Amino acid sequence: MPEAWQGPAGVCHLRLCAAVVASSQALSLRATAYDSCEICTGKTPGHPAYGVTSSGTRAEPGQTVATDPEVIPPGTWILIEGMGLFRAEDTGGAIEGDRIDIYMETHAEALDFGVQEVTAWILEPAF
Repeated sequence: MPEAWQGPAGVCHLRLCAAVVASSQALSLRATAYDSCEICTGKTPGHPAYGVTSSGTRAEPGQTVATDPEVIPPGTWILIEGMGLFRAEDTGGAIEGDRIDIYMETHAEALDFGVQEVTAWILEPAF
């Protein structure tokens, strides 16, 4: 289990999720990255769904991840080792099985991320 991580609200997640992570099986996932650009999404800034995820939320860097809903259901929080806490808010045609797509601020960041093998844990509510 990772020692600490940074999430949308900071490091405070550690105490709340430690027991859940400890009891959860680690997943090995193939991660890629995307942003809102037309190359990644097929939508231009004038499109009404530009920057909007399949679940209807606004895509946020450091929070939004696209998943296969059969593997990681929408709304699920996952902890990606070395990266932080993310929420399954989006899906994509190429996102199947053990593949995830992490939302980035820019296309350059998405390209720099490339393809990485990551370890993640699905977090269940602790209450």
